[in-house]
Amino acid sequence: MTDDKRDARKAIEDLELDKHLAAAGAAAAKFAQQAVGAAGSFAAEHRDQAHGLLDKAEGEVDRVTGGKATGLLGKVRSGLAAGVDVVADQAPDDGAADDDPPAGPPSSGV
Repeated sequence: MTDDKRDARKAIEDLELDKHLAAAGAAAAKFAQQAVGAAGSFAAEHRDQAHGLLDKAEGEVDRVTGGKATGLLGKVRSGLAAGVDVVADQAPDDGAADDDPPAGPPSSGV
């Protein structure tokens, strides 16, 4: 092993970068999980409103096009409604989205 590689490896070990990266990765994963939960909670709380707005939009486009796009509109509306439902299903059952945000990586004390 060359001196440069040994120096780099020693610096990584001295700074405990692997531990800091693991902590940062865990915090990012927890934050992402909380974000998904929060989006799911919001979608679940507003599911009926979202479906109502999709119905209204479908009706308006159908009116403007004179019914020429009814089949396509049904497919688009169905896909969007399914998307709302998928996001709403991500809502946590135990209120986990309301937890405090994750702490940052531990301080190196330097």
